Amino acid sequence: MKFTSSYTLAGLVVATFLRVALAMPAPIILRSSKSTSVPPASFGADPSINVAGIYAAAVASNKDTLASYPTTPERKLFATIYGDWQNFANVSAFHFIADMDVDCDGPKANCKGNRDGQTATSFGALDATRVPYFVLPEKFTIQYKSILKDNALGAIICGNKMYYGIYGDQDADSPQVIGEASILIGQTCFPGGTIDGNNGHPESDVAYIVFGSEVPNGVEKNSIDIAALKALGDVQMKLLQKALGL
Repeated sequence: MKFTSSYTLAGLVVATFLRVALAMPAPIILRSSKSTSVPPASFGADPSINVAGIYAAAVASNKDTLASYPTTPERKLFATIYGDWQNFANVSAFHFIADMDVDCDGPKANCKGNRDGQTATSFGALDATRVPYFVLPEKFTIQYKSILKDNALGAIICGNKMYYGIYGDQDADSPQVIGEASILIGQTCFPGGTIDGNNGHPESDVAYIVFGSEVPNGVEKNSIDIAALKALGDVQMKLLQKALGL
C-alpha cells in the first residue's frame, strides 16, 4: 500500500479547485461596451408604466413652447419642444414628438450606410451601436443649458414601447434638425432590418421625454451603466406618471 503525505493531499485539493475555478465562466457585468448584444429589456421601461397614457399626455401637452426645429434638412416638417412638464412638484421634463434619424458616431462610426459618422460624440466617444442615446440641436442645448445637463436621462416612446437613453450628442449641422438617436435605439425601436446608418424612421410619431436635471450613474467616455440607466429611468418615469394623474 502506498501512503500519501498530508502535503501531497493538500496540493491535490488546491489543484483540483483551480481546475474547476478556471473552467467556470467569469461573472458578467452588463455594461454597454461589451461585445455581446444589448437586450432591449435591459434599458426598457418597467411593465407597470403606462406607456400609452404617457404618450397620449405628450401629444396633448402642447401649451408651453420652448423651441421648434425641422425634422429634415429640407425643412418640410417641424417638431416643437414643449415645457408643460417642467414645473411639477417632484419631477421635471420637457418633451417633443418627431421622427427618428440614426446617429452612428463613436468608435463604430463606419456602421452600414453611414456617410457622416464621427469618432467622437459631444461629451466623449459613445459607441452608437452599444449605447442608447439621443441627439438634441446644439442651439437648443445652449439656450436652455440651465435646465439641461450633459448626459441627461431621457425616455423614448416608439412602437408602443418605451426605452431609456441619455442625451449624448448634439446636432450642429445647418440646419440643425431634431429627432435623432443612436443606431442601437433605432434598431431596438424598429426591428426588422430596415434601420441602418442611412435609413431611419421617417414618421413623426416618436415621443422624446427629457429629464434635463437627471444624469444616471456610470456614464463614461465610451459606455454607460445600463442597469443604472434603467433604474433611474423607472424612478423618474413613475414620478412623471403620478404627476400626470395616470
